[in-house]
Amino acid sequence: MTKDDKEIMCQCDCNHEHTCEDEHEDFPQIHLVLEDDTEVDCLVLTTMELRGKKFVALLPVGEERVLLYELKEIEEGIELVNIESDEEFELVSKAFLEEFGDE
Repeated sequence: MTKDDKEIMCQCDCNHEHTCEDEHEDFPQIHLVLEDDTEVDCLVLTTMELRGKKFVALLPVGEERVLLYELKEIEEGIELVNIESDEEFELVSKAFLEEFGDE
């Protein structure tokens, strides 16, 4: 991950790697190529809309940190954009934890 990727700890409390075949198998999986050409397979935990913008929470397979990105629609499909504002990141983090905080 690049240092610009904002992340929060996964709150599922499952105490194991996320490559398991437990409750996480129902999440769709996507393959990302980051700006530094690092390739990462991620589970799509949720998408949410806040203040007129769309966001996504991704969990890299085998990791415990959730990545939060803004989703922008472009001609070719969807683009993931780093959340630049600390205020906006806190808003998205709070919404994610409200949905997944007990899992």
